[in-house]
Amino acid sequence: MNQAKLHQINILENQGPRKPEDLDMLFEQRLATNLTIIKDLFFSLYPEASHMGSFKKLLQELPALYKQRPAPLKLQDIARLKQGDWYQSEQIVGMQLYVDLFSKDLKGLEDKLGYFEKLGVNFIHLMPITPRPKGENDGGYAVNSYHKVDKRYGTKSALLRLTKKMRDKNMYLMLDFVANHTSNEFPWAEKAMAGNFKYQEYYHIYPDRTIPDEFEKTLPEIFPLTS
Repeated sequence: MNQAKLHQINILENQGPRKPEDLDMLFEQRLATNLTIIKDLFFSLYPEASHMGSFKKLLQELPALYKQRPAPLKLQDIARLKQGDWYQSEQIVGMQLYVDLFSKDLKGLEDKLGYFEKLGVNFIHLMPITPRPKGENDGGYAVNSYHKVDKRYGTKSALLRLTKKMRDKNMYLMLDFVANHTSNEFPWAEKAMAGNFKYQEYYHIYPDRTIPDEFEKTLPEIFPLTS
């Protein structure tokens, strides 16, 4: 029995009208159910001896962020939990695409939702839509910000409107989020290049190009021409 099945059982055992306090209670139960897994994964990356404060901050952030989550998304959470392993369903048919190459921008993508429906596609995976440097940027994966939408694709409001339209059509949206894959224009990188030791520790830094050039011999670029 996996975590999804445990959450499904818990939700089905707590049927009935959904008041805001009910949703908060169910979230707290899910958090408690996953707490050991979260702890083990967190400390597998960050040593417990020096990062206990960060872990406690995470535990404070999760409930706070949930309270900010819009009500329609909270209800969607419940609906999906009832389905168990919904993400493994044979009824999900996906497509991966670059927004600019397919529809120019997010508004254009919204206008094509009917086309996806005719194809039977109900899961759309967008390649990165966050800001990135001009020129080399690993196909958009080397980001300048994790919280903004690149102006060439539209605005955050356009993204929220797209997600609402997709929910209304029972469609799924997936966004690529590659943690720690930043560009040289990301604030952490700029601080590291300015000599800030804290942010230099976020990166692998070499005195010259010798080692990076060795990596380049066997790690070819795949975005965006090869992918």
